[in-house]
Amino acid sequence: MKKVLRPLLAGAGLAGGLAAANRALQNAPLPTNALGGTRRRWTWRGHEIFANEYGAPAGAELPILLVHGIAPGGSSFEYRHLAPLLARGRHVVAFDFLGCGLSDMPNVAYSAELFVDQIVDAIAEFFEGPVAIAGSSLGAAYGIRAALRAQDRVERIVAICPADLSGTLAGDPGLARRSAAGIMRAPLAGETVFNGLASKASLRWQLAHRAYASAASATQDVVDHYYALAHRPGARFVSASFVGGALDADVARDLPFLDVPLLVLWGDDAKARPPEDGGEFVRLARDARMQTFANARLLPHEEAADAVAASIDTFLARGDGVATNRKADASPMAMIRVPDIFKSYDVRGIYPAELSDELAYGIGRAFVAETKAASVVVGRDMRPSGETLFRAFARGATEAGADVTDVGLVSTDALYFAVGKFDYGAGVMITASHNPADYNGLKMTRAKAAAISLDTGLGAIRDRIARGDLGTIAATPGTISQRNVLEDFAAHCLRFVEPKNIKPFKIAIDAGNGMAGLTVPHVFRHLGCEVVPLFFDLDGTFPNHPASPIEPENMIDLQRAVVEGECNLGAAFDGDADRMFIVDEKGGLVGGDMVTALVAINTLRRYPGAKILYNLICSRSVPEQILKHGGIPVRSQVGHSLIKQTMRDEDIVFGGEHSGHFYFRDNWFADSGMIALLQCLEVFSGASGTVSETIAPIDTRFRSGEINSRVHDIPKKLGELQAHYADASIDHLDGVTIQYPDWWMNVRASNTEPLLRLNVEGDTKEVMERHRDEALALIRS
Repeated sequence: MKKVLRPLLAGAGLAGGLAAANRALQNAPLPTNALGGTRRRWTWRGHEIFANEYGAPAGAELPILLVHGIAPGGSSFEYRHLAPLLARGRHVVAFDFLGCGLSDMPNVAYSAELFVDQIVDAIAEFFEGPVAIAGSSLGAAYGIRAALRAQDRVERIVAICPADLSGTLAGDPGLARRSAAGIMRAPLAGETVFNGLASKASLRWQLAHRAYASAASATQDVVDHYYALAHRPGARFVSASFVGGALDADVARDLPFLDVPLLVLWGDDAKARPPEDGGEFVRLARDARMQTFANARLLPHEEAADAVAASIDTFLARGDGVATNRKADASPMAMIRVPDIFKSYDVRGIYPAELSDELAYGIGRAFVAETKAASVVVGRDMRPSGETLFRAFARGATEAGADVTDVGLVSTDALYFAVGKFDYGAGVMITASHNPADYNGLKMTRAKAAAISLDTGLGAIRDRIARGDLGTIAATPGTISQRNVLEDFAAHCLRFVEPKNIKPFKIAIDAGNGMAGLTVPHVFRHLGCEVVPLFFDLDGTFPNHPASPIEPENMIDLQRAVVEGECNLGAAFDGDADRMFIVDEKGGLVGGDMVTALVAINTLRRYPGAKILYNLICSRSVPEQILKHGGIPVRSQVGHSLIKQTMRDEDIVFGGEHSGHFYFRDNWFADSGMIALLQCLEVFSGASGTVSETIAPIDTRFRSGEINSRVHDIPKKLGELQAHYADASIDHLDGVTIQYPDWWMNVRASNTEPLLRLNVEGDTKEVMERHRDEALALIRS
């Protein structure tokens, strides 16, 4: 017994000792008296933070809101030199983000939008008229987005070494960083790991070798200040969000629509982020200029405070720029950043800051004017803003003369079904799919569920709104009626399989609090399967995890449920339930391209010799399986509107993408996660082994997943890659695909950012990793 208890007691003692040490570190005093100015407490969303005010509120010059960067221990401490200099003749406020300063840094859902909201609210809290925003690092990135939100208040932006154009980190954070973020959130392990990373020695090194040009600037009082802030209770939650990518700002999306002058300031000696990076901000913005400072790195406002203050004073005193003469009576519709929320395949933005009820009304009118639809069927997902957006859209559509049918809460594939089955002239799904809770959007189709993309109508609708041309108001407005389509939709999905042939599987299904929680019961009540439901309650705030199953961390609950519940398999849907991913009986993740192969095999049993489409990011195993089972593989570009049109043009029975979208000719060429799941169940029912044993002969290669890299000159870099692999088989169907007998890769440009997206597959893991690393070295050189 003593042998058993001894290691347990030792472990408990170690855990207790670590916990005590962690708590002791959190009691380090805050040296806030170094900030100067007048302290003003501010309670924001129930959290106590503070601001430091300098100068006279009634100063004659344009006032400034100083926004600090986000880092472990970051605070407005960095403006202790600059703020008093700027306050000569003007009102200056330096405030601390939620999670810094006097706050205990609670474990809330930290995100870029949370901090942007706080900047916008700070403008209203501390200022009455026009204001300038000056920020550093991520604070500068968030300041840019806040300026777009508060266009009637912000007249100038100063960005000091702003965060790189993709936000916190370049490209997708990847599994390793997401795992690190998860560890940092763990109560004991997270505190211990974070305290080690935020030691005084580590902070001193970061300040001396990365932040400052002169190591002498990292004085003991500076190190002590950042150390004290880094060890506030819960500080690690901000850092976990930072590492995990939740603070990504996506500045490249915002800069082209910034209609105020921008000043970019940089340190000449910023080796970690050379001044050339600042040139990208100037290039993308409409009205921007840049200035660098000698003998400074990432904190020129600390190392060259006098010169930085003089530069900002000169910039704010300039009389040019598009913002200073803005008309006070400008049309509200004209003020909306219309192009920013119209994406390649849908409309999507933050409600109501970007996608407002007013804009939804305008879209409703412009949509009918552009499509000439006499009838429109509209559905929505479970997001709280969905109902008000429906009312606004329907008001616009009916004023334009169209009859609107409200099918209520449905999945996107159920909306597509309704458009095609009941011959509506057009359809609209109000959803932001897998995006966070504060987003909403609209997916649009013409008759027969034909998708509307930026090139086939979305752009024209956007342009109508931008120029105020919403079309005429009909003499006789349209009507609004209701219709329930869920049972008809379930019957339609079941026609793609033989229900009696599906075995009584035990299947865990994760709806992610999305629309699958409503549609799955309607379909599976007709099958003999036992469903283990996860998060079936409709909740557009996503209280359990984001409804984005393509991210591995969002599949953990499902994997656990499958293994612990001894299920035959699991399935996860995204928020609007048009995408679906599978987990095998061991909890292993099954890629979208492997599902494409499974559904292709099942489809070819019904339609021998048929054409099957797959996008070029899918594994080589997909076309191999299509050929093996007598089909004709058709390779396509990435993107659902392109795929749907190709399938219509060539009468292709089925198409699939690695991203979890699956398209069916007999579903009006629209995608459906539900139909894909049923077809997979039919394949597994006909197999003699388990799900993993059924997939194993198909899934024989190793894939890198998509890796993003920021590139300044994309055409040049693509040319360099082709020259390096000149002996390969190369094509340009979508970006550049380079193929060898035992491996291949595709590199393609992002539509919205200066990014290259890399996918690599090899016959062995060693081959894939070697060529992945080689390609990344070339891309990032």
